[in-house]
Amino acid sequence: MKTKLDNFWTLPELQIVDEYEIERDREYLMEMYPAKARLIMVMVEDACDKLEYEGSPMFAMYPDRETIYGISRIIYDKVRYNDTDQNLKHMIDVMLCNEFFVRRSRYKRRRKFF
Repeated sequence: MKTKLDNFWTLPELQIVDEYEIERDREYLMEMYPAKARLIMVMVEDACDKLEYEGSPMFAMYPDRETIYGISRIIYDKVRYNDTDQNLKHMIDVMLCNEFFVRRSRYKRRRKFF
């Protein structure tokens, strides 16, 4: 049985997240990435910046796997060298999916309050 106190903890004003603090912490940790990973992250962020609009496939309930892999393939073609490195491709896939997650989470948190 729920009490008034249970409802108190679910008030939206008590669930406010300091977006600036989260982003600052994220940037600090990303500074520890190896140089090549930082270069890739810049490209991943740039690709995601272009997809950050209402109705974007990035914000779909279930993002299309081919869209994600297509973006990843474009980034991979820009950063790969003479040989094909599957580990590099996998790293780009993971970084891109993680960036999608971060932006989708931020989008959902902001939509709750507006």
